[in-house]
Amino acid sequence: MIEGYCYRRSYRSDEAIGLHVSTDAETFDVVVIRSGLEEVTHHVQRGIRGTKHTVPDDVVANGCGWPETVSISPGADWKSGFYKISLQGSDGSSSEACFILRPAEPTAAILWVIETNTWNAYNYYGGQSTYTDDSGSYSGGAAHVSFLRPLPKGFITLPDDHARLGDAGEPGVYVQYAEWSAANDVALWTGAASWSQWNRAFARWIESEKIEVDYAASEDLERFPDLLSSYRLMMSVGHDEYWSWGMRDAVESFIANGGNVAFLSGNTSYWQVRLEQDGQQMVAYKGRVEDDPVVGTADERYNTGIWSNRMTRRPENTMTGLSFTRGGYARVGFVSPLSSGGYTVYRSDHWALEGTGLSYGDQLGAKSYIIAYECDGCAFQMKNGLPVPTGEDGTPTNFEIIAIAPVALFTRENAFPGLYPEGELTDLELVSEQVEGRRDAETLAKYAHGHAVLGSYTSPGGGIVFNSGTTEWAFALVEPAVAQITRNVINRLSAERA
Repeated sequence: MIEGYCYRRSYRSDEAIGLHVSTDAETFDVVVIRSGLEEVTHHVQRGIRGTKHTVPDDVVANGCGWPETVSISPGADWKSGFYKISLQGSDGSSSEACFILRPAEPTAAILWVIETNTWNAYNYYGGQSTYTDDSGSYSGGAAHVSFLRPLPKGFITLPDDHARLGDAGEPGVYVQYAEWSAANDVALWTGAASWSQWNRAFARWIESEKIEVDYAASEDLERFPDLLSSYRLMMSVGHDEYWSWGMRDAVESFIANGGNVAFLSGNTSYWQVRLEQDGQQMVAYKGRVEDDPVVGTADERYNTGIWSNRMTRRPENTMTGLSFTRGGYARVGFVSPLSSGGYTVYRSDHWALEGTGLSYGDQLGAKSYIIAYECDGCAFQMKNGLPVPTGEDGTPTNFEIIAIAPVALFTRENAFPGLYPEGELTDLELVSEQVEGRRDAETLAKYAHGHAVLGSYTSPGGGIVFNSGTTEWAFALVEPAVAQITRNVINRLSAERA
């Protein structure tokens, strides 16, 4: 057995990386590899004496507490990026740890913020995540989860032919992720949160396009409020679900001051979390938000329910343009299993579609099932046959809707069997309860039928925000139109800052 984790999710290139390892092997080796278009080995250390450490009973909330085993000093040639640490025990055991390397000084116009908060929410090391006790249902979730825990198998590396949580193929033909993960001894929750899903695919694409980016972790937006000040564009990719108040402050200030953001992600900034214990513990009461000790106090707005919660008064779409409360799932469970998997284009004259050849009514990303898993939308109405945001949910009224696709929040009827034990709120019920404070038939109907939405808006300060409205954008970059839209967005938003 060998397991390990780094003390921080990210380090500056002039900082030593603290690695904490527990193993019953006599010795072990450490290999540090930068993950991108190519896997580049940067550091090898062999024959390190192994020590077995106990796992505390309160590991989920407070971490392993293991001493630092190895200190790694980055070399001058280590680029900013995502680094895997391969741990190999002399007894044949193996596992992985990871860290993100930030530059000592910005080296690019773009900062890609990796969604490490979301990884922590789905990490069930020690028996619980914020969702479950790994029973496969939304039960037993922990309100306090520590970053100081190893990530389970599959969070860092998966084979190239791994399945996707959103059904990317014909029903009855495509292998479901639950089936694939069980057959490959991989944690089920890696399908919802891991480097090896959307991030690795996107890293390979941007490097193949020779686009220079710097990397950071979720928490860095709160730890270093001025981090974005030297950049023109911030990017979010994949499944960026858990945001703190400080993160929102940093990004919204950036946008207000002319900075640009590309949310190539879905379910973005859905839950509010608090970072405590010097940023090493994440608090997320979520569906049991009424148990959060800040509720009923002067700090109630910091509650860890959804950002659209009526107590918070800060819906995520005021920043991102879109919200999961008006979106939902597609091609997962029993939600739209026979859908096209693509966006229907309404505004083909939008600048992001230049050079794609797309016209009104065309499908975008259907071959790659770009509309799958989790998608974000907004309240809109049709005017002269075109979707226009109403603004009632917080979406800026100048948000230009490029394309839409039907999606839906989970109910007991359309979710995976057993996902919601008796007494647990379904996604639809939770949204209705936290946003409106009631779950009557009329309120449930208001949120039952959502849409994935693709579009953008410009802030009063001139900052441009583009939102893909889906977790699956990175998987669709193999399609020429999706790749061209991504180039258009990156080129425009990284070229200048208002």
